[in-house]
Amino acid sequence: MSTERNPHSPMVTDLTRNSRETGVESAPDGGYGWVCVFCSFVVHFFALGIESSWGVYQSYYFNSKVLGDISNSDLAWVGSIQATGQPLVGFVAGLLAERIGYRITGFIGTVIMCLGLIAASFSTHVWHLYLTQGIMFGFGSGFAFIPAVTLPSQWFTKRRGLATGISVSGYGIGGLVLSPVTQSLIDAVGFRWALRTTGLMTLVALGIADYFMKSRPGISMGTIQTKVNLKLMKERVFVFLCCIGLFSAFGFYVPLFYVPDYAQNALGRSAKDGATSAALISALSAVGRVLLGLFGDRFGHITTLILCQGFGGIAQMTVWPFIHNLPGLMGFSSFYGFFSGGFVSLYPVVAADIYGVEGLASIAGAMFSSYIPGTLVGPPIAGAIIDRNTSPNGKINFLSTQLYGGSWLLGSCCMASLAMYFHRKQLKAVSHPTISGGASETEKKEQSVTVLQSVVQST
Repeated sequence: MSTERNPHSPMVTDLTRNSRETGVESAPDGGYGWVCVFCSFVVHFFALGIESSWGVYQSYYFNSKVLGDISNSDLAWVGSIQATGQPLVGFVAGLLAERIGYRITGFIGTVIMCLGLIAASFSTHVWHLYLTQGIMFGFGSGFAFIPAVTLPSQWFTKRRGLATGISVSGYGIGGLVLSPVTQSLIDAVGFRWALRTTGLMTLVALGIADYFMKSRPGISMGTIQTKVNLKLMKERVFVFLCCIGLFSAFGFYVPLFYVPDYAQNALGRSAKDGATSAALISALSAVGRVLLGLFGDRFGHITTLILCQGFGGIAQMTVWPFIHNLPGLMGFSSFYGFFSGGFVSLYPVVAADIYGVEGLASIAGAMFSSYIPGTLVGPPIAGAIIDRNTSPNGKINFLSTQLYGGSWLLGSCCMASLAMYFHRKQLKAVSHPTISGGASETEKKEQSVTVLQSVVQST
């Protein structure tokens, strides 16, 4: 696939990628970059795979009453706090990675995650889980995640979508493996030793992965890029990019958190069937991250992102409510999981395309901070909706929750469309008037890059 494109092409990602990375030594698109991709994969496998298996713990806590009679809404706060901790420290983690290195920042997160899981194993009340499995694990995950998700973009340009897709597929594969493993551990040794075992595995695996993570030589870090970041936050396109994450976070986690509960309460299936359905979301998410990354490399990353958000929202609203058997639920989980993977892999790639790789950790951290409202209150709101629609005999009507989750993803799709529209409009406004009519295609491309770069530096 050729990477030379007309500078006036509506495939805006290539022009912006080139403009923001002018002056930076070309990425090797391989070599040690593949080592970093594998290390990033391992981080995603544990840090986000454990997060995606929260639904198994929530179902166990709710049905076993091991910590008392706790509502779905109260339990959802644990997973919500856990998911919120990651974006909450995202910007700080990005700045820290640029100053002390990706390796040390990731290891700090690894230790905090391990301590959080082990501390959670001693919980006797739900508020203990808020502090340990919620805050501690979430914060640790954030410090490990930001370096891992941004590192592949430093080493790859032509195959950036593929490299990032492989890296973040660890999230989906981790959920696929860890959801049933978690259920099996709980059944075999109880939830306390399940948490301790998972914590120790995380410490060993991520400790090794963190050791081999390093920035590409020639990528400058420091305070200058931070000042640019603060100015970028005022740009209209950047605001819409943040709105993509803001809207998505409210609806993205609904199937992950409540498919296990739906399998048991709406379909009358076992806890293992529910865990398997949730694992399918993670499994197909892993496939989607790689294939949709390739698709984005060919047809445009932000365009692919729009499609993923649209299909995910439509599936929640028009497919999930009409499922009345386990095969149907597995089909929905597979479909939703595939397209949800595209959002996870393409969101940071779009940032790299537009803003380049220098200072990308702090830029991506700022963008991921937009998740905070949705990850904090989104799942508890969904849990409250479920509690409100639970009859005295325990029968749950999930329709309102399904519409709630899907509508937010469709809103995210609209935000992505607006980001693409205004970005194209900006490029057209600043590049066309400055290009000489008799210039060659190469000269036109160079002039376009120079003009846009000057605009970036002045914003």
